[in-house]
Amino acid sequence: MEKKLRDIRYYASDEPNSSGKGFPSSCSRFFDFPKNLHYWGGRISQIVGPEGLSFGDFDHLYINFTSGLPLEEIQFSERAPEGWMRYIDFGVSFDTLKGLNEQELEQFLVNSTFKLLSYLCHGDKEKLKIVENVKSNVEEYGSEVELPVKLKETKSYSVSITYKLRPNNEGSYGIVKYTNLKSGESFRDRFIELKAPDDIFPLVGSIAIKDGKIVIKPRASFRAGLYTKSYSLPLEIDIAVKLSA
Repeated sequence: MEKKLRDIRYYASDEPNSSGKGFPSSCSRFFDFPKNLHYWGGRISQIVGPEGLSFGDFDHLYINFTSGLPLEEIQFSERAPEGWMRYIDFGVSFDTLKGLNEQELEQFLVNSTFKLLSYLCHGDKEKLKIVENVKSNVEEYGSEVELPVKLKETKSYSVSITYKLRPNNEGSYGIVKYTNLKSGESFRDRFIELKAPDDIFPLVGSIAIKDGKIVIKPRASFRAGLYTKSYSLPLEIDIAVKLSA
């Protein structure tokens, strides 16, 4: 059964990534790789996955930048330590990467990620369309790109929750968009500052409107409670106040 892509992570190696050899290591072992660049894997995967992008029975893609392959050669690694993850290797020159500034390295990382996703589509037009649309979105908004969390629509209203993951290397935060489908009134609001980026998912379990407020309740599980216990819950947004702002 095909799984929607959930996560992308970045690694590096100086030898072929094959069984019997050492596992790929941290990128920073081979070239300067600021921590904030890792967030790009989360941003991209959290858009393409909900859009329906899948490549097989795995949902974690580990991109391995390696000098063990010719420059820009792509190889889908035979190595699969767990069924839910796969490596894809991309030939690079570490000397070249060492000469890039942070902005250039970020551009290289984003471009390489979309190039490898396109490669994995194997010409599938629907999958390629997803990748191209998300690429255009990322090129327009950069790290300010919004990531989908949850959408609720009724005959009367639409409420969507998105979030920004460390935009411009600042704190992550949630965004609520409300539209009254009868009157056309709407608002968009930055409604919560996140203590950790992934907190948004256990925080947004259900969405309802009650007594003129949007009420967002957390997921009802022990594990979710570990992440949400430090927040004041449920989250409530007064619709009239926001519309009049």
